[in-house]
Amino acid sequence: MNEPKKKVLILGSEGIGRGDETLGFEILVNLLETLSKRDDGPAAIICWNTAVKLMAEGSPLLVHLKRLEEKGINILAGQLCVRELELMNKIAVGRLATMDEILDLILHHEVLAL
Repeated sequence: MNEPKKKVLILGSEGIGRGDETLGFEILVNLLETLSKRDDGPAAIICWNTAVKLMAEGSPLLVHLKRLEEKGINILAGQLCVRELELMNKIAVGRLATMDEILDLILHHEVLAL
């Protein structure tokens, strides 16, 4: 029997869903906090576009992302996005990933874009 594919979460902004930005941010905070308390989790969380700001110094989500990283979940920031948003040397959790690395994850895992 085949094992189900591990999931990869992709965050593309500083919130989840469309509509109210403040509510979207609160949903994201709640999701990451709840996920950090679970025994299971995705193989990786990829942040790109403005979501890379969530991994930068001063982000209120660092505590949750660090907890997830400590549990073995890869926390990745799109290198191009970090460079374009002038956040080089400001990423406080996880690591930068090339598009090649991101594609390897996307092509070999079940992907959920939030």
